[in-house]
Amino acid sequence: MNPLIVRSVIIDDELPVRRTLRSMLTSVPEVSVVGEAGNVTEGLDLIAGQKPDLIFLDIKMPIRSGFELLDELTAQEQFYGVIFVSGYPDDALTAVQKAAPHLHSDFVVKPIDPNILKEKFRLFYSKWKADKEHESELTAQLEKAFGQQTESATLTGPRYLTFQNSVALHRIEVADIMYCESANKQINIYCSKQEHLNVPNLTLDSLERMLPADHFVRIGKSHILNKEAISYLEKGARPKCRLVLGNRVRELLIYASNVWKVEESYTA
Repeated sequence: MNPLIVRSVIIDDELPVRRTLRSMLTSVPEVSVVGEAGNVTEGLDLIAGQKPDLIFLDIKMPIRSGFELLDELTAQEQFYGVIFVSGYPDDALTAVQKAAPHLHSDFVVKPIDPNILKEKFRLFYSKWKADKEHESELTAQLEKAFGQQTESATLTGPRYLTFQNSVALHRIEVADIMYCESANKQINIYCSKQEHLNVPNLTLDSLERMLPADHFVRIGKSHILNKEAISYLEKGARPKCRLVLGNRVRELLIYASNVWKVEESYTA
């Protein structure tokens, strides 16, 4: 079986460094360098066009720094793997902090040791590959759920569920539930007719048993979706699902890692 290939770009203002990086990476069969850029402006254009998996990023560059490039990507909610390649090891802590929202980060000091570079890439690759395999599984689950939707089917099981948190008792219409999410040691239930409900002391496994299996589908370890609400599925490295119920629309991005970003991705 052919290995999964990491599409990467190199952003560094020094041409010799870019050539050295590209040369060193040619001996790594799992990586393909799909482009180079000599400054932040060119780098942002390159990333927008190529959508790489991994960015080899210099920090100190004329006019705008690699940190500024990363800040702009983060503000645009574009997340990639990042390996900083810098001659300033004192910037390593700041680099890790800047890259925290992204999928993976690491640091290689110039002059580049080819063995260290390959080691850092291997660390990224092992996590990236595991994420890819998990994402493929989630995509298959979403495709199956998308194909299992039924038109105006009759809801089986209980019509309402009752939950109690520390301040109130809530009665939820089962057919009104769009999706349920496990996060921060509690269950969040998102509905079309009310704001989402936080339910402590409940597991997703327990909630799954309460919901009718012909109308709800478990997606991975953290989500249960209402099949009737699924209106759009965008396949790819990160499955994207649009849920529509009544007058409420929510968009759900399901990541194999960093699943805490799911809640930030929906729009009401």
